[in-house]
Amino acid sequence: MVKFNKYFFEEKVIMNRFSKSAFARFFTEFPKLLIAQLINAGVFALFTVIFVLIGYITGFNNIIVWCLGIIPSMPFFAGLVMIIRKIGIEKKEVPVVKTYFNAVKENFKAFLLHGVVTYAIVACSVFAMMYYFSLMSESLVYGSMLTVYVLFSLILTSMMFYVPIMSVTYELKIWDIYKNSFILVFGNILKNILAMLLFIAVSLCFILWIAAAEGVMLVIAIIAAVIFYPLISAYGVNAIIAKGLQENVGSFTGSSAYVDKEFEEKVEKIAEQQAVERADSNSDYVFVNGKMIKNEANTKSIEKTGK
Repeated sequence: MVKFNKYFFEEKVIMNRFSKSAFARFFTEFPKLLIAQLINAGVFALFTVIFVLIGYITGFNNIIVWCLGIIPSMPFFAGLVMIIRKIGIEKKEVPVVKTYFNAVKENFKAFLLHGVVTYAIVACSVFAMMYYFSLMSESLVYGSMLTVYVLFSLILTSMMFYVPIMSVTYELKIWDIYKNSFILVFGNILKNILAMLLFIAVSLCFILWIAAAEGVMLVIAIIAAVIFYPLISAYGVNAIIAKGLQENVGSFTGSSAYVDKEFEEKVEKIAEQQAVERADSNSDYVFVNGKMIKNEANTKSIEKTGK
């Protein structure tokens, strides 16, 4: 019976922790996360359409012009990152729309700059990769240059994983945000590799879906990518890097966002009670989790006998 209670208790602890994990909260809090992403997606789609039309009218109809929509829409990404942080990482209940637009307002200028940097990384990476890839057949040197540029782009992308979450969380200068983000690329290598693999996997899923789709399915694939891709990738990346970021820069809340202190105290008390119940009734003290605790039942029995 004692073993059964122990296993049941341990299973309950595991389930409780899982239900509070960032992974589980993505599904339980999905409607709230989706509201924030729909606002972000709407703004991004609007600016993208504007620059696609500009490209069509001016004759500069290419991805370099289309991607300019990243810059003016980037401040609205701040709202999505804040909602992900509050709901997914800090596990708080917040008013989604109010919190979203407060984050946009407070981080507008900083995220405009982040938009310029993000656009530069995307535009330069696409242009350079297409250029060196087209010349690979002429010389292996171009293949080597392509490899170097891919690695360089991966490092810059990993750096940009940290920039948004640091901007909406810490009171730091722009230079310090980018400096710390670059340092963390090499300081949390395993987490960064995991985040990059997730980012690449999600990106490939949507790219291949769009590439394979035709007609109505193509429209559906593009709409799905605009709505779900930023949410899934941003949530997954931030959930992975958040712990390492807090350990190196500082907690989001001033206390650990990963440890439920009240729950741990309850677990410890229950474990102590079970140890006392299993202990010899003649023992005054019981050894539990590396410390001696008083056997209250035996103490009361002695006091009663003494009377």
